[in-house]
Amino acid sequence: MAPGNARAERGADGELIERVRNGETRLFAELVHRHQDAVYGMALRFVGSRTEAEDVAQEAFLRAYRGIPGFKGDAKFSTWLYRITFNLCADWLRRNRRPDRAAASIDKADMPADERADLEKGLVVSEERERVRRALDGLEEIYRGVILLLYYQDMSYDQIAEVLGVPLKTVETRLYRARKMLRVALEEPRHGGGQA
Repeated sequence: MAPGNARAERGADGELIERVRNGETRLFAELVHRHQDAVYGMALRFVGSRTEAEDVAQEAFLRAYRGIPGFKGDAKFSTWLYRITFNLCADWLRRNRRPDRAAASIDKADMPADERADLEKGLVVSEERERVRRALDGLEEIYRGVILLLYYQDMSYDQIAEVLGVPLKTVETRLYRARKMLRVALEEPRHGGGQA
């Protein structure tokens, strides 16, 4: 996002947040409208189920609404909201992690219009999407998370660090390791479920 757009978003969201704090609670619906596609998209990538993603997104907005009095505005509202969403997704994955869980579809048709960043850029050609889904699903959450935030949410390294609440160097290290693990997983034989 360009610096001018980031300032405009922070200003527009900030104004709405202030009005919600001052009793115009119905205006929170405008914040939901602005960010629902991105929040739902993030949740879908992590949990792999449309129904579960809707539940996670709904809970994220509920927590954001309840947390508005404590929102200081140090970061953009969207960054704060993504952090809430990410934490809920991580909790969901810890509770529901199964080796046979289907990964979320990464087809462009499933993505919100403004979030069509494509993981396949530089990784694989389109006919290997299923292999990428399996490889992503096989990553530990800390590595899968940075990949999804970078490629699907189109976040910068700095934004990922803010969302995860970790130093920039940690983001760089996790991305390096995640990409290496994906390369290894994608180099495995295609037959036999990709297992050696």
